[in-house]
Amino acid sequence: MADFSVGVVGLDALGSALTRRLDEKGIGNTATDLNPRLLQAHLAEGGSAPAGSPFDLAQLCDLVLVAETSDATLREAVLGPTGLAHALRPGTIIVDMSEASPQTGAALARALYSKGTIWIEATPVGGAPEALAGELTLLTAGAGDALERVAPLLGVFASKLLRLGEIGSGPLAKALVSTLGAMSLAIFTEMMIVAKKSGLDPAGVLAAIPILAPRNGTPPAAVSAQVLSGLFESGISSRRIADDISQVLDAARAASVPVVHASLVQAAHTSAGYGPAATGDHMDLARWMANNAGVRFGEG
Repeated sequence: MADFSVGVVGLDALGSALTRRLDEKGIGNTATDLNPRLLQAHLAEGGSAPAGSPFDLAQLCDLVLVAETSDATLREAVLGPTGLAHALRPGTIIVDMSEASPQTGAALARALYSKGTIWIEATPVGGAPEALAGELTLLTAGAGDALERVAPLLGVFASKLLRLGEIGSGPLAKALVSTLGAMSLAIFTEMMIVAKKSGLDPAGVLAAIPILAPRNGTPPAAVSAQVLSGLFESGISSRRIADDISQVLDAARAASVPVVHASLVQAAHTSAGYGPAATGDHMDLARWMANNAGVRFGEG
């Protein structure tokens, strides 16, 4: 780790946590953000040395952790007027930890290739609390030798580093798992609705599933905690799940793979967002399904 001068671009929740974790471990770092307010807040909280822009940071650092929260800000931080690209030195390693689509990271990696920049993907599973505790799981992709070099530093934030494949693998893997979760939620909710409408106790049916079908695994905890309780409040935005499903469908089209079930869930998810009881939470899907069937969970 001492071989690198470390920089962090992006000071939203995750990026801010990365800098605090580095500070706690005594690892010097420089931080910046496209948003002056976030940079000022970082300084007000006693954060590490600031750089006025990604451009300025690139002149100081040869290992840059980028933790942007959208495709647009990631592109601007790298290629914008004050972006990293205009000051990068050959051999600089960029570790992309952003919330962006698989296509964006891959396109930026190609754009910087001629500059001798090494682009690594380390898509985080977990958020700021996990980063501060060193308990993130990072889905990594990129050159194996570069990943080995930065692994000790990434281990400051993560308890697991999982190698997936080519650039773009991490965001797509997260989107696949997220879409699978949405599909699973829809299927289990549908079965619980049928059970209740048929006079069965949904909680009893849910508890019986691992016994009656042990090879199917355990039902998602959200079915009991959010659906059968009638709460429908996961704290995960509907927009985020919709974006994940769209990423999966885009990948499926590119690979000429039919994904009937994911397409159906996308349609249901979209319809649920227009329901009169929609709150913007991804559990709107389960609420919409129950309301359409005239079923009320969490009563009696």
